[in-house]
Amino acid sequence: MSADATTLDHANDRDEKLRRNGGAFLAGFRNANTRASYQQQLHRWFAWCDAYGIDPLTVDRVHIELYCRWFEQQVDSINTGSHGLSVLGSFYRWLVHAEVLATTPMAAVRRPRRDDSPKQTRLTRHQLADWLNAAEHQGGAAYATACLLALNGLRVSEVCAIDIEDLAEERWHQVVTIHGKGDKPATVPLAPRSRAAVEQAVASRARGPLLLNRWNNRMARNNVAALMTKLARTVRIESRVTPHTLRHAAITTSLAAGVNPKVVSKRLGHSSVAFTLDTYAHVIPGMQPDAAQMFIDLVYNDEKEARR
Repeated sequence: MSADATTLDHANDRDEKLRRNGGAFLAGFRNANTRASYQQQLHRWFAWCDAYGIDPLTVDRVHIELYCRWFEQQVDSINTGSHGLSVLGSFYRWLVHAEVLATTPMAAVRRPRRDDSPKQTRLTRHQLADWLNAAEHQGGAAYATACLLALNGLRVSEVCAIDIEDLAEERWHQVVTIHGKGDKPATVPLAPRSRAAVEQAVASRARGPLLLNRWNNRMARNNVAALMTKLARTVRIESRVTPHTLRHAAITTSLAAGVNPKVVSKRLGHSSVAFTLDTYAHVIPGMQPDAAQMFIDLVYNDEKEARR
């Protein structure tokens, strides 16, 4: 056998091993969106390795560091770069756990710090009200989509996946069962306005997708994005409005209105109340002064009680 044929066979074996291990790694994630996101990051990494003739299963820290510098130049967001490296970290930890590798090349890699500063477009209460009124005027699936995003704070993937069969009555409240991040099921009570909007979207149907686009197919992310833009233009909101803008508005408005952060965290499907506070505490400017005053009042009142 010639040297070229031997090299080709080795490359084919390597590619097959990569496909098998990459597929097995992705199969561990039940959520289709997570699998698609992780697959995209792995494909980018494998393509970079292939361009430089590197075997992803024999890389070391230097290769990862070089890829980091290249990746940072390809993306606009630090968080996107951080996410890509996080995926690689998970993949190589899985390879170690599966005994494909002895150690992970990601162990000592310096990763970029995530930028947690708020960059989301912020809607005022009046803008949000105008936007919802425009959606109500359009009615049907548009109104239901708007209410589920803005009043219930659901993610766009959760909203698009709702079926009519997911609606139910529980303790005299209409609720909807959703599948959040990690495919975790959750039962969410509908706000009164959301309930009325959902009833419009259901109409006389008994089953099937709750939200239909103009072709009577299930509403997709791009349909929702187009709806957001159209309604924003209707009420002359110049900033870019995305589904997450409305989720952000639902969270910040609830916290500013004094709703307990633990209730907000649970209702929005956050992993912990700490995450909610770390991310959105900036919308409660009086939180720290109020906490300080409560502490002073507690100490002062206890001292007065002790002196009696």
